[in-house]
Amino acid sequence: MKYTFFLLIIAFSFIHSQTYKSPIDTVLWFIPGKGQSLGQDSAYFPMNIFSLPDTNASSSIPSSSPKDICSLGLGGEIVVGFKNYYLVDGDGPDFTIFENAFVNPVNKKVFAEPAVVSVSEDGINFYEFPWDYYSLEGCAGTVPTNGKADPFDPNVSGGNSFDLAKVGISRARWIKIKDICDTILKNPNHPYYDPLLSGFDLDCVVGLNLEMIPLRTEQTNTQSFHFRIENENLFLFMDKANQVEVFDLVGRKIWQVAFESEVERIDFSCFDGNVFFVYIANDYRLVVLNVIKIGDEIIVK
Repeated sequence: MKYTFFLLIIAFSFIHSQTYKSPIDTVLWFIPGKGQSLGQDSAYFPMNIFSLPDTNASSSIPSSSPKDICSLGLGGEIVVGFKNYYLVDGDGPDFTIFENAFVNPVNKKVFAEPAVVSVSEDGINFYEFPWDYYSLEGCAGTVPTNGKADPFDPNVSGGNSFDLAKVGISRARWIKIKDICDTILKNPNHPYYDPLLSGFDLDCVVGLNLEMIPLRTEQTNTQSFHFRIENENLFLFMDKANQVEVFDLVGRKIWQVAFESEVERIDFSCFDGNVFFVYIANDYRLVVLNVIKIGDEIIVK
């Protein structure tokens, strides 16, 4: 469901730019609201919101599979972000949120299940984007997704895009999405009132201007870590580690090992795909490496 075209877009951005583009890859917290719980089950969540938008979604066909969306429920909220990146204020929008809004074929109005959006660098202090209760301007969940288009181009992708300049900050790591459908259901006179409102359905969030939090070779009292590359092989050198895991672009775990020796080799020629995330964890820290496979070589960021 995720096309090779999108993989090449991500690979290009990793290699040729100082800023990067990527879907979210972590959840700081999730507080489900009342009512619908589609896609909240551990069989789907959170991987269903880490992949790119549903390619079948359009203004007339909303995404509806738990494999692709997670409903926040009425009044629910979620905080999502990036393990190794900061969102930075660039030219134009800095991130896009995709929901399953669609155009009602009867009244030609958008069936919107809106949410208020705020951002934070530390996960504690959040800055809310300006929004209007009646027009829903400034909210997420009001623009249908164009799943056939480049999800990293706000001019064609659909979804709701946001610019950090609107809240006066230069960078953020966390994005809070809070459903407000419960307040609209209490007001039958609201322009977007519909008795079928059941809560914001999150499909995906993509960062459009990301800067990597520097990965360094570190030496401390508890751990040293570095790596080297030979063709499609990644050699890890670490004094202490509990687990090494490799995930593909859509969040599926495809390899893991308990790190017990001083050197561990990962052969990426054995894996299908072009973009991977290597998680290296111990009792003291978590390191995530971004790996791009091009031909018979890999690039690590």
